[in-house]
Amino acid sequence: MRALILNLKKSNLFANKTTEELLSLITKIEYKVISITKNEYIFNSLTSTKFIGIVLSGKVDIERVLPYGKLILMSTKKGGDLFGEVAVFSDANNYPCNVVAKTESSVLLFSKDEFFKLLTLDNSILENFLKIISDKAYYLNSRVESLSFGSTKQKVAFSLLNNFQIEKNSTIKLPYSKKLWADNLNISRASLYKTLDELCESSIISVDNCNLIHIIDFHKLESIILN
Repeated sequence: MRALILNLKKSNLFANKTTEELLSLITKIEYKVISITKNEYIFNSLTSTKFIGIVLSGKVDIERVLPYGKLILMSTKKGGDLFGEVAVFSDANNYPCNVVAKTESSVLLFSKDEFFKLLTLDNSILENFLKIISDKAYYLNSRVESLSFGSTKQKVAFSLLNNFQIEKNSTIKLPYSKKLWADNLNISRASLYKTLDELCESSIISVDNCNLIHIIDFHKLESIILN
């Protein structure tokens, strides 16, 4: 049980909860923990929307199958991350995406009723959940806005300024692969690399270790969006 609590403390859903508080809460609701092997499905697009999950260990991929058969990696969930919550609280009968283990993983599953019970037991957890949902909605709105731009350079510039957390030293650590980034912007990976190279040559950004991007000139980056 202690190991489970330590894993749950990684989740933003339980932010600022003590070990003792979590232990008290988790004993009041029903849940199940499952272990899955690499490439094993937890949910797929034909699965009824019954459960909300939290990754305890390992990594799981959220994949969307488009009508014409193309598979898009939407995101990768790691320890503490929530998945399935939007679908379960919607009117959808099935999950919109596949959830598949990227590595050997362990996940905790709540039924909708038990998850709702958890939210009613503790107001701070309810607030954390609403923040998680709000952050997702904000991200999706930003993504829609980025797709409205005509040029690849505008899409990349907007994404750099709005879709990632910029650290104090103006550095962005990409939370996922450039392939996923390109998919999210609806551009090819080759176009993304070309645009990043152009921004580097113009001394607007610099790229280190593949996933670290330093913004050198915010003004020039913003001007790309306005042009």
